[in-house]
Amino acid sequence: MPKILLLFISFSLLSCFKNSDGMSVEVIEVNEIAKEAFIPKALMAEVKDDILKNSKTISPVYLFTPLQVQFTELNENVLRKPALKYSFPKGGGRIDLKDVVIGDGSFYMSFPKEQFDDNHEIMHMYYISNSPVKAIEGENFGLGCGKMLDLKKSFKKLQVNDFLKLNTNELRYLHVLAGRYVFVFRQSSQVYISQVTVSDSRYAKELCLGADL
Repeated sequence: MPKILLLFISFSLLSCFKNSDGMSVEVIEVNEIAKEAFIPKALMAEVKDDILKNSKTISPVYLFTPLQVQFTELNENVLRKPALKYSFPKGGGRIDLKDVVIGDGSFYMSFPKEQFDDNHEIMHMYYISNSPVKAIEGENFGLGCGKMLDLKKSFKKLQVNDFLKLNTNELRYLHVLAGRYVFVFRQSSQVYISQVTVSDSRYAKELCLGADL
């Protein structure tokens, strides 16, 4: 099965709203049209095999879906704003953390639950790492270059605002987050896909060289 290509050009619009906790959240509405990304061929082959095992549908219909990613600071002045939400169009996009993380301390990343349709079954939530394993104070951070992990079991937890806690000390956050997150949902014969690539252009040397992310 061929790779699914997404063609992007980036521009963004800013808006702001208050969430259910009364916190002001800056929303970055991103539209991408001129930069190319793709869903890896091996990943798509696995998705197709899963569908064919559980359905008589020979040719599933693949559709792109929007995606939202939120960053919320725990310590003041860690992020550019106390709460930032990236809102991507169908197919997703990219986040450069140089535009998000500006100080030292802890913050959270989440995928807000209100964006997901209850009628869509989560098939997979893949994380493809773009960070080598990094030993920091006796603890390993990073999955390893090109390593893939299915986070489906953690899908609900990652929708909670304060589940995934990150810290800037010795770039811990970068080694945990850097890579691509691919969401695959299903409703009957229709397969909905979105993805986001997270990196930080300030520290490219800390990440995997030549990674096609």
